Amino acid sequence: MKLHDTIASYLALKRSLGFIFAAETRILQAFERDCGNVQLEGISPEACQTFCRGAGPPTRWWERKRQALRGFFAYLLSRGHLSAAPIAELGPRMPRSFQAYIYSRGELQRLLDATATLESRRWPLHPLTFRTLLLVRYGAGLRPSEGLRLRCADVNLKERVLTIWDTKFFKSRLVPIGVDLAKALDAYRTSRRYLPLPSGARSPFFSSPSGSMISLAKLERIFVRLREHTGIRRAQARWQPRLHDLRHSFAVHKLIAWYREGADVQACLPLLATYLGHINLSGTQTYLTMTPQLLAEASQRLERYAALNHKEKDHECSTPARSLCPSFPSRGTGRRPQPQSQHPEKLP
Repeated sequence: MKLHDTIASYLALKRSLGFIFAAETRILQAFERDCGNVQLEGISPEACQTFCRGAGPPTRWWERKRQALRGFFAYLLSRGHLSAAPIAELGPRMPRSFQAYIYSRGELQRLLDATATLESRRWPLHPLTFRTLLLVRYGAGLRPSEGLRLRCADVNLKERVLTIWDTKFFKSRLVPIGVDLAKALDAYRTSRRYLPLPSGARSPFFSSPSGSMISLAKLERIFVRLREHTGIRRAQARWQPRLHDLRHSFAVHKLIAWYREGADVQACLPLLATYLGHINLSGTQTYLTMTPQLLAEASQRLERYAALNHKEKDHECSTPARSLCPSFPSRGTGRRPQPQSQHPEKLP
């Protein structure tokens, strides 16, 4: 068999299982361009090493390419198309120094205020559109594409629920929102009624002047403009605060709020995972960046436990009884928890 056909069948299989596989697709297509449409037996370990090695100093992308090739060759081995993988089992592991940026409440407010600078004669709703987009991105913990793909029919402000369709791994979910965010969305919808609805209720909720969906590239450019206007930046120039870090900030701020309210954080984490659209806690853990504020709240919780144990030393050490998680339903049924009450934290 030839390389082109096996790459196509491998990608088709992964997508049928719900994987988006965008980066892996680019990597495997680049690998085919480097090697040509050769017979599988003609792929040498040297070709794989050269492709993964690239040029310049080591980067995480080297490791990503190696992982993509290892997955592809494992597929070929399982189908009997190869007798041995032409790539070494172990490769260099790059240090993971990247850390998401957690915006403070003050920084979030500055970003929202900066949308007033987006005035446009051609698009009078320009400032309000992107202000509301930032609000819903942080206030509901949405991924960037999830906010942009909201349709008018997906925004139920009477019940204060957003419907997210076919997102990552083609999952859908309901996202309850708070009173403040519902008011902001209602204000935008009132102004948006003057814009075209090319597909009726299925038209984009956040739309351009023509009624079409705003592109992710446009949202990213606007966010960079707002971030630079407000002076929010890291000292290290390589990784500046991202649009996606709003979702990280939502998760960390919710955790801090739970600590302050005395909630059983371990019991509430599965509910946060459900709210964010994760199928397990491992996906949520990547969003829980340790910040000084979060560390301080956890330390205070530990100190309270220590004081309680010292005061009641005749009793066994135990954690306080689990309370209902604020803004999330209590657990206790055998079903996967679904958030039903208002959004877990008020907006800036």
